[in-house]
Amino acid sequence: MRKVIIIFALVLVTVSLSGCLGTQVSQIDQLTDTINDHISSGDTYFNQAATSTNKYQYEAAQSQADNASSQFGDARTSTQEALIYAKNLQDQVYVTYLQITLQELDAKINATNQLKVAIPLFARNDTKTANTHVDNANQFMDASQVYQKQREEIVQQNPAKFK
Repeated sequence: MRKVIIIFALVLVTVSLSGCLGTQVSQIDQLTDTINDHISSGDTYFNQAATSTNKYQYEAAQSQADNASSQFGDARTSTQEALIYAKNLQDQVYVTYLQITLQELDAKINATNQLKVAIPLFARNDTKTANTHVDNANQFMDASQVYQKQREEIVQQNPAKFK
């Protein structure tokens, strides 16, 4: 009787652990979709802000830059949550992917912050200082594209993990 209870307990633990692992993977998958949606929206808002700035539409540009910040911030929060699941799984592919995503998002957030500083400077006709911030924003966005390419390589190398 005792052996039956021990075997039953082991089976129960194994089944529950495999369910937890599956749940964590599905959480990462769901969060990855959310992250990518926020990044895409943030990129759209950032590009709109840059276009509005070039058209001297500074109020619209500031609003769009604020929206970009919000989207990138939401993506960052979701990435941090997904990273916790990946670390719990001890899955180095997911951990690396999500760490690179955080670096990409930090670069995009920094670029957006630089643009947000530049917009009122352009409005005050301080183009020299504003252009310095725009140059910084461009450098941060260039860095974000390097991280984005690294993420894409991880996805290509691990198609079973990223569906």
